[in-house]
Amino acid sequence: MSTMTKKMSQAGAGQAPANAASLPKKGEHFRCQTCGMAMQITADCRCKNPDQVHFQCCGQEMQKA
Repeated sequence: MSTMTKKMSQAGAGQAPANAASLPKKGEHFRCQTCGMAMQITADCRCKNPDQVHFQCCGQEMQKA
C-alpha cells in the first residue's frame, strides 16, 4: 500500500460523512484547524458513496465551520 493511500484511509476513517444527509451542501464552509485555510462549497455534493467524501488540509480532516 502506498504512503498516500495509507494516510488517506487513516484520515477517512475519522470524520467522513456517515450518510447522505451529511454530504456537503452549497453554502457550507470548512476550515483547517491547523493553518486556518477555509473553503466554501459552491455546489451540493451528489456522490453516491458518502463515506468517500472528505476534505483534508495539513494532513487532517477539515472541520465544518
